[in-house]
Amino acid sequence: MEERSRILAVDDAPDNLILLNKLLKRQGFDVSNAASGKECLSKTAGEHPDLILLDVAMPEMDGFETLKHLKANELSKDIPVIILTANSKDAVSIEQGFSLGADEYLTKPIDQEELIARVRSILRAVKAEHEIEQLKSDFQSMLVHDLRSPLSVIIGVLELGVNGEFDQNPGEMKEFMSSALDTSQKMLGLINDILDVAKLEAGKLQLNKQPNDLNAVVASAVARLKILAREKGIVLTVEFGKDLPIGEFDSGKMDQVVTNLVSNAIKFTPKDGKVLIRTYIRRFENDVLGLKGTFAALDVEDTGVGISSDEIPMIFDRYRQARSAKNSVQKGTGLGLTIVKRVTESHGGRVFVESSLGKGTKFTVVIPVTEEEMVSQ
Repeated sequence: MEERSRILAVDDAPDNLILLNKLLKRQGFDVSNAASGKECLSKTAGEHPDLILLDVAMPEMDGFETLKHLKANELSKDIPVIILTANSKDAVSIEQGFSLGADEYLTKPIDQEELIARVRSILRAVKAEHEIEQLKSDFQSMLVHDLRSPLSVIIGVLELGVNGEFDQNPGEMKEFMSSALDTSQKMLGLINDILDVAKLEAGKLQLNKQPNDLNAVVASAVARLKILAREKGIVLTVEFGKDLPIGEFDSGKMDQVVTNLVSNAIKFTPKDGKVLIRTYIRRFENDVLGLKGTFAALDVEDTGVGISSDEIPMIFDRYRQARSAKNSVQKGTGLGLTIVKRVTESHGGRVFVESSLGKGTKFTVVIPVTEEEMVSQ
């Protein structure tokens, strides 16, 4: 069950606190009260609420002074604060509240619907920010692990060579050096993924678009991944579409798209599962996404762990992995699908997802071509 948000209401007028309590509790929030600025600071330190509703006009320590103390404290400086005041026309006070770090400013008498809307909006934004920070933290931890482990392998091989361990056994040296090379290439692939995402998000990735055959790109990627499927006991099937259009696209980047989708399908499909790769022609007539015309299409369908419907809209976010993927033995960076989406859209295409938990997932990529480019394969 999702944890209820905690709100601290601060006002020296008991009637106002009663009203705020009833209103907020009716909306499902946990609410505590403070009748002064000093009590606010004390309760904030002990309860660490998710949001504070802070009245301005209070004796001894007013709302602005209280806000100063809240923002000066490392433990409370990030707690969002909504200022409540009876003076709707005091522009100086409004400016003062925002300059001290208030997130919102509402005037009394409080419009109940507006208050709830502002509270929910701020809490959603805070939750989203916390999720992003957690994703970044998880990604950084994963990245450190994924770079440290292969570096340890490479350093270990080099140390053995420097210490003369291979002097009498060139065959063993070749075997170890091959392993180190493979490890280095995987590290380089990870670093390239990170750089590509940064370039794609900044709009600085240069595409080398030339007439290319999607079937040829798919065949090349699948050939590299067959051994991975075989090792996992997964049946890998490819169905190449006939008369598939030749399109103007960057073959290297589209190879990344195919490789990421197929390797993900293999990675998150259990032993004896199936992965089907299919290419075909797809036409759109002014669909809801604004797609129109002839497209070369690619399906990558698996019988793997699947993705829940509530997570599908977020799986293309950088660093994001579905819960089912996180529970898998094999981990990923959370960058592969980001690259798939960005590269596809940079070609004027789209990515579609259909999935069911425990039953599998189908990704569909479409990139535009023209009727004049139709050729017989």
